[in-house]
Amino acid sequence: MEEKGYIVYVDTGGTFTDAVIVEPKGTFIVGKAPTTTERLEVGFLNAIEDGAQKLGKSLDEVLSHCSQIGYGTTEGTNMIVSGARGPKLGLITTKGMEDRLAKGRLRAAGRIKQEAIHMISCEPAPPLIPRTLIRGVTERVDVLGKVVISLNEEEAREAISSLLADGVEGIAVCFLWSFLNDTHERLVQKLITEMAPYLMVSLSSEVAPVVREYPRLNSTIIDLYIGRAMRELLGRIEKRLSDHGYRRPLLVMQAIGGVVQSKVVHPTNTLHSGPVGGLTGVEFLKGLYGYRNAMGSDVGGTSFDVTISPEKGEEFLREPVVGRYEIATPMREIITIGAGGGTIAWIDEVSKTLRVGPESAGAVPGPVCYDAGGEIPTVTDADLVTNRLDAHYFLGGKKKLNYEKALKAIKEKIASPLGMDVFEAAEAIIKVIDGIMQATLKTTMAVKGVDPKKFILFAFGGAGASHCAGYSRGLGFPKIIVPYYAAAFSAFGASTANIRHRYEMSPYLRLPDIPFDKTTSRFLLEEIKSLEDLPLGFIERFNETAESLARKVLGDLSEEGFAEEQVSIQYEMLARYGGQRWEIRVPCPIGKITSISDLRKLLLTFEERYIDVYGTIAMVPRGGVEIITLAIRAEAPTIKPVLAKFPYKGEDPAAALKGEREVFFDGSFVKTKVYEMDKVEVGNLILGPAIVESWNTTLVVPRGFKVTRDEYLNFVLEEI
Repeated sequence: MEEKGYIVYVDTGGTFTDAVIVEPKGTFIVGKAPTTTERLEVGFLNAIEDGAQKLGKSLDEVLSHCSQIGYGTTEGTNMIVSGARGPKLGLITTKGMEDRLAKGRLRAAGRIKQEAIHMISCEPAPPLIPRTLIRGVTERVDVLGKVVISLNEEEAREAISSLLADGVEGIAVCFLWSFLNDTHERLVQKLITEMAPYLMVSLSSEVAPVVREYPRLNSTIIDLYIGRAMRELLGRIEKRLSDHGYRRPLLVMQAIGGVVQSKVVHPTNTLHSGPVGGLTGVEFLKGLYGYRNAMGSDVGGTSFDVTISPEKGEEFLREPVVGRYEIATPMREIITIGAGGGTIAWIDEVSKTLRVGPESAGAVPGPVCYDAGGEIPTVTDADLVTNRLDAHYFLGGKKKLNYEKALKAIKEKIASPLGMDVFEAAEAIIKVIDGIMQATLKTTMAVKGVDPKKFILFAFGGAGASHCAGYSRGLGFPKIIVPYYAAAFSAFGASTANIRHRYEMSPYLRLPDIPFDKTTSRFLLEEIKSLEDLPLGFIERFNETAESLARKVLGDLSEEGFAEEQVSIQYEMLARYGGQRWEIRVPCPIGKITSISDLRKLLLTFEERYIDVYGTIAMVPRGGVEIITLAIRAEAPTIKPVLAKFPYKGEDPAAALKGEREVFFDGSFVKTKVYEMDKVEVGNLILGPAIVESWNTTLVVPRGFKVTRDEYLNFVLEEI
């Protein structure tokens, strides 16, 4: 670490808030506290205080000696997914396009599989702004960014007055093709500021200046919808940190895989940022161990997240879905299903078979064994009934689980209706959820072309250590690594991230048709002799877009205190052959076209990437090449944790053995050795069946598996 202070990162989940405190010597302490839904900053500080107590320090002692504090939260996502009430908003759009939200797109987006099969019966996502608060204004910009019809300012004023009379707290502005020419949106913003200086305003040309108006519109609205709540939350956290002696900026995790200072964070960039912290941690450990390829598997209370970190680099979702809303905000790709510790077990009334998920008991009431009012059995209840979990050692004994209630719930709701023994029913719940998670891993690998023999699987999340052997069995991974801080791994991952900004903008450029029998590069070499041979405005719009992106990202980094020489910049483009529907993401070798050589580099890179993705058979050069979007990614360094390495101590784990208990494996109770996780030494070898438990997670080692502890204190699980 560059400075001898603590690094603290906090991740707020649906059930628990996790904190990781990195000491200057490179060791970790994990803190955990229940998520305080109404006042998230309380759980934020409680989790840090829990970790501080383990260090023998007070909260003030830790926070006043911190080099860096970061935060990842699902607050914005939860507002959208849960339908939580946001501010009353209005929308001003191009006249004739007032019904875009009601018509929508992807009617099945966000639906569970059973619902999505019958897409025609799916209702569109409920609009975040009702039709009664949408106003159309006369204006028009064409596909080249040229003003065809000037903004009718009188109509704009009337629309603003009407929305103000209806009591809106913010106005979103989204005009057609405004990402090519934002003049009209800027003018409307000026009018709103003159008429109501206090009002929140969101412009699509700022939030998501990219093609495809429906996701662009959703991003613009969501920026307002969650913006105030997010900024107020970050403000409260900063105030509490300051009260305890922390004087540096608060960093916030983003869905693009980096952190930014809270004063410049864009609310939409925090959506789904929690799981991305886990992916960032996977990439950090992959580099630490020297692996080329890795996958991450995160089992939380409500969801199972799969992430891929391939040798070829990062992958982004083009138009991710949050809740049921397709948006235009870039996110690292994460595959998520409803499967976790709180996932509910139930019996299908038609087939009379056991089902698990996707519904969850959530934080409230939670699993039956939490004794907080839950009555329907969950995966955690099954783990407890089979004795994988110790009822007296949950959270280190801070919370006693109610074994009898869990047993009764599984017996009444599952075992008796199916004519099964209660313990067999509990194990069936575990096997079903493990099978569902394994199927997700298999599908992801098949779709992405992943060979598990060439990938290392990282398993984390509160329940990841308990289920990783079950969902990875037989898939062919050479090893599964379970970090000893698995329960707070997303917080750890965020602590390894750089400051990162990413912006996209659509110049919507098209090169002329290219003869069918010539590849892009050959055509350019033979036919285009100078930049003057290109379509009018091609070079200017490309360069203007790249320069605009650079100004935006360098402005943010300057506000955060970084000089230009501290910043690394990478350009990308989303391009396709004309007539094809989907564009591919291509590293951009240049940030400005100044010569025919620059253009050839650009098109050659596209062609090579296209062949890598689709092969030569799908190439359609006669359709021309369309550059739909340019993107810029800029990074600046943060203070990083340096993990301590520990010496080899031998294979014998006897010093960590704390006893034995009967655990239900494969249809019967088996006398199983139980080890204290913190006492397992580097090099210790533990054969299954075994339980390795700590105050915050439990590693289940079934028959046919072995686990060793490596020099970074992580656990390496292997099939034997």
